[in-house]
Amino acid sequence: MEPADLLFQRGVAPALLEPAPPPPARRETLDRVAAWPPRPCSACGTEAVTARAVTCAGAGPRWVDLCRDHALAVRRPSRVPATLEGIAADLYAAAEEAGLSRVTFYSSFEAAAVGRPEEDPQ
Repeated sequence: MEPADLLFQRGVAPALLEPAPPPPARRETLDRVAAWPPRPCSACGTEAVTARAVTCAGAGPRWVDLCRDHALAVRRPSRVPATLEGIAADLYAAAEEAGLSRVTFYSSFEAAAVGRPEEDPQ
């Protein structure tokens, strides 16, 4: 779910949220989260633990402060492959793109130590 969808579901008008700089620097976001007293969650009012700048239709960039539960609800999906085969395929593709002609991946350091001859400089 996107933060704007969460705000809509909770009946929060984006125009009521503080304007955010477009786009805020990481330092600004960290300073906002570390400020005392803690800001309330934009969705439920409990103590916020994170903040994001969200561009809202008609309101521009706004700060969305979120508690743990709401931050998890709008977490961006992982782009990491879910299987070992998928991870290996990504690594092989990256090696190929980098121009590496001979790449071998091992399941552990121990397997790599056994699988590599001592005279092999790689």
